[in-house]
Amino acid sequence: MERQMRFFACFLGLAMAAGSALGRSLVEIKDSQELRICVAGSSADYYRTNGEDFARYLGVQAKTVTLSQWDQQFHNAQGVTVQGDRYEAAPLATGKCDLYPNDLHITEWRKQKMTLVPYFTTRNVVVARPEMRSVLRAEVDLAGRTASVQAGTAYEGWIQGFNAGAGEHSPIVIENAPTAKSMQAVAQRRADFTVIAAESAFHWVRNDLENLDMLFPVGEAISTGWGISFDASDLEHAIQRYFIDSRRMGSNLDLSWRRKYGVSLMEYQLFSASFDDGGKWHRVWMAWGIPGGAAIAGVLLAMLFWATQLRREAARHKLTLKALQQSHDQLTGEAYRRKAVSDLLLELQHANTLAAFARTVLHELARHLPMGQALLVRVNEARAMQAVAHYAGSGASAEQTLSELPTTASMIERCIATGESVLIEAPGTDYLRIQSGLGHCAPSAIYLMPVKHAGCVVAAIELAVTESIRSEHRQLLVDMEPIIAVGIQRFVREEADVALDLTQQDKKVSA
Repeated sequence: MERQMRFFACFLGLAMAAGSALGRSLVEIKDSQELRICVAGSSADYYRTNGEDFARYLGVQAKTVTLSQWDQQFHNAQGVTVQGDRYEAAPLATGKCDLYPNDLHITEWRKQKMTLVPYFTTRNVVVARPEMRSVLRAEVDLAGRTASVQAGTAYEGWIQGFNAGAGEHSPIVIENAPTAKSMQAVAQRRADFTVIAAESAFHWVRNDLENLDMLFPVGEAISTGWGISFDASDLEHAIQRYFIDSRRMGSNLDLSWRRKYGVSLMEYQLFSASFDDGGKWHRVWMAWGIPGGAAIAGVLLAMLFWATQLRREAARHKLTLKALQQSHDQLTGEAYRRKAVSDLLLELQHANTLAAFARTVLHELARHLPMGQALLVRVNEARAMQAVAHYAGSGASAEQTLSELPTTASMIERCIATGESVLIEAPGTDYLRIQSGLGHCAPSAIYLMPVKHAGCVVAAIELAVTESIRSEHRQLLVDMEPIIAVGIQRFVREEADVALDLTQQDKKVSA
């Protein structure tokens, strides 16, 4: 009887394990209104952003878990990764994870653990210090060197394959560390090089051009994608649709790439076109298809082949330089805006009234924007406009400037009522004119910006500019808006407190 009970318990345990070893389908995900996302690695935050965007695409909530180790994605039921065995990865099989949006390199052994849905092609590249460019020119030069790579990644797998083949007699020394620490080890000369995907190399090299350089590609081009359960074919189709819909400039996935790598997904796909080995047919044709009497044709084909390769290399370098220049321009712009905001904060410390505060704001804006005239209007509790300060203009005061042109007041009222910025390009002579001691002229554009505090419009700024309003001008205004809003509210509260004190004193005197 005891043997029968043990047999039954064993059978029940196996049945329960088999029943749980089925990943969730899209139908089950939508029924639960929850997509279980598992991210890992040094880029976990980036993967989380993309996975959660996909959850919104499906119309469900995202529940994201960060795995403690990269290799955990491939564990079996015993918590071990066995590359040579076929099984479904335990986190997917048990339903703990529905999706790995972790840009997994699609290798044969990984395909034995899950369904991998491809969405872009990449290639591993060697990243080393700039002075190593003259020493490390090809794969053979890596033999005997020290490499720092993240454990369990395809980068480590490539090095292990190199050591088993070309580097058998002088293997690469592998030191395991997360990607960020591996880059740091290379930059600090504690490792000779690292191997990483080309798209990630853009990010790291761009942010440390003095200490890091992208040398050359290694291995073959490889597809990269997201991992799901074997049983979730409907989820696979949904991911494929998402990737197709995201292959456009300005999609969330496209913008996510730009924030992460400094190059958008669409731009990177142009870069990755150089990974295509379509030129191989030239070599095959030359080896087998050209008889001895067709030497001229062979020369022409060889020239065509090398011309194609040169064009690809030129395109690759052009895209790299463009990405680096865009990154440099962005960093320079951000530094300029931070300094402008810092200057504004410093100057506002000297303002002791609302009028002085507003004049300082307009004066600082004039230092950084192509501003001919400006007006700052406060919105009081009755939603009425009160002109507080002006910059240049024909009026002797801010109130006079506001009242001189009815069109100005109506546009400010519109800006306040909608809470949206207003841009009037080429307004012409009937609107207003920028005036100075040297004469006056029509502005290139009029820009009105609401100033919000806690979601309510507390002021508006009208700018008459001598050039077109560019994106960096708008971003500077956005950066300064919270400072202006908080300052205005502080002075308004102080004025209200002073008024209340005077009222109370008057009552005491009357009593």
